[in-house]
Amino acid sequence: MNKISDYIDSFITSKNPVLNKLTEEYINRVDISPCIGLQTGRFISWLIQLTNAKNVLEFGTCIGYSTVCLAEAVKLNNGTLTAIEVSPNHCKETTKNLKEAGLLDYVNLIHGDASVEIDKLAGNYDFILQDSLKVLYPTMLNKCIELTKVGGIIVADDTLFKPLGMKEKFRKPMDEYNELVFADTRLKSTILPIGDGLTISIKLHD
Repeated sequence: MNKISDYIDSFITSKNPVLNKLTEEYINRVDISPCIGLQTGRFISWLIQLTNAKNVLEFGTCIGYSTVCLAEAVKLNNGTLTAIEVSPNHCKETTKNLKEAGLLDYVNLIHGDASVEIDKLAGNYDFILQDSLKVLYPTMLNKCIELTKVGGIIVADDTLFKPLGMKEKFRKPMDEYNELVFADTRLKSTILPIGDGLTISIKLHD
């Protein structure tokens, strides 16, 4: 798998200096969680462009790697990204990195708890990226579905934690999330082995 990953990376190296800088920070810092990475970032950016998503929502920015990837795509679509991050320090760093990337005007960055802020949002999102605290994935799912337009997409990161052997407190909510989306008749879902797993769900009906 490492050989496959290295081969893929040889084709999709980022030309964005901010993403390159953030990659180094994620490698060298111990105060932040791992980022989605180049392959996942490229895929979700491509998916947003492919579907011409204009109204995009992100839960969990950390210091902004995924946010830059999403914002690059919505800029091309003449859209807007709403991003929610619980850590005030991470919010500040995300703002700084978006500004450095020239993307701040395309992002509405909200400091707050995703499970609280979600109830303040109106619906009809074209695309939602769920990358908040893992324990929140199952409890936030129904509201995410309600906020997504018919034909819209919900992408959840890190959903292969169980087969990857992650700690129980992390893998249990991810496994529960997968069980829920595959059982929900409003959704058609699949899981891709990109990064630590991406569960992709299309909303079929309300």
